[in-house]
Amino acid sequence: MLGAEFRIKPSITISEEYTDNVFDSHLNRESDYITRAQPGISLQYQAPFWDWDLNYAYDYRYYARGSQKNDTTHHGNLHGLLKLVDEKLFLELSDSYQRVSLDVTRDTTNESLFQNQSDQNIGTVSPYLVLRPTAAIMIKTGYRYENIWYKDALAIDKQNHFLFLETSYEVTPKFFTTAGYIYSREESGTVGDNLSRHQAFLGPRYEYADKSFIFAHGGAFITKHSTGRETTKPFWNAGITHNFDTVTATLTSSSTYSEDPLGVATLEMAYAASIAKNFKRGTVTLLGSYSEFSDQTGDSLDTTRYSTGFTSTYELLQDLHGTLGLTYEHYDDVLQDTSTRKYALEAGLSYLIDQETSLGLNYLYTDYSSAQVVEDNKQVNRVILEARKGF
Repeated sequence: MLGAEFRIKPSITISEEYTDNVFDSHLNRESDYITRAQPGISLQYQAPFWDWDLNYAYDYRYYARGSQKNDTTHHGNLHGLLKLVDEKLFLELSDSYQRVSLDVTRDTTNESLFQNQSDQNIGTVSPYLVLRPTAAIMIKTGYRYENIWYKDALAIDKQNHFLFLETSYEVTPKFFTTAGYIYSREESGTVGDNLSRHQAFLGPRYEYADKSFIFAHGGAFITKHSTGRETTKPFWNAGITHNFDTVTATLTSSSTYSEDPLGVATLEMAYAASIAKNFKRGTVTLLGSYSEFSDQTGDSLDTTRYSTGFTSTYELLQDLHGTLGLTYEHYDDVLQDTSTRKYALEAGLSYLIDQETSLGLNYLYTDYSSAQVVEDNKQVNRVILEARKGF
């Protein structure tokens, strides 16, 4: 096709892992050696009427001591954009497949390859219209359908429908405002948990210096539950990023509904801060956050979580890089009046043999402890040796 661009790039990743707690368990502590083969492909296609972007890898896992059988999964992201009427009418298609933690408050994917996790697939279809009445005004309106599927029987599949209207106004090249309205309906496999929601928001974004900006969007969620109950909750997403030459500081705050595999809707209120320092041969980032997780009505506080830590990278040699990170997290289960603390250490080395070939060695350590929850007293050590080849 005239004007089309096509790129395809296969790859293969082979890794060997040792874990001393394959089930991420307090009592059933078993070790295993895990061999993984991940053939993958990256594809980009750009044409005057449609664009496609695909990244996919098949993940085969073999457990030498038989702790798990037939544990294969996929990692995939597909995005397509059809330009039905150039610069005006579009059809967006996407699909994402990954393995996720069943607990929305805890990410367990660095502790085990499968425990307390489920394969998740999110498929999206969205036709929309873009209008530009003037050079400074953009209006976007349309419909989006979202299908969320989980492999684990405990997780709740969902179908979401969205009608949206968004507009932005460019006051200056560095200052613009956005406003919008979204009507959504969520249908789940759980009887009595369907809901509809209205969301209205308004806010500016201003770049006050080079690589430094401030933004704020606020409004309200009005949710009507299938039980007949109606709730109104504030919505916001705000932050500031300031660049001090070699140091970047960021503060953010948000209140929004998060996808919960085991629930219909979880309201998460979060505050986060980070300071990143660039050195000649590496970076160090200090992180801190606090989150509150409530039920779908937002009236019952379920869990609070705060964390702090750092991540760092350093160029040891021209093609040899090292990483080191340490995170502390504290969970409070408000309903059960219990608390758990967690330490997570990550250290690694990566060596670039050539532009398409690399070797990696990583160590991950996780330590949970709780005075009230016996199951939350566990440790996991993982050592992973990995080789990747692109073609």
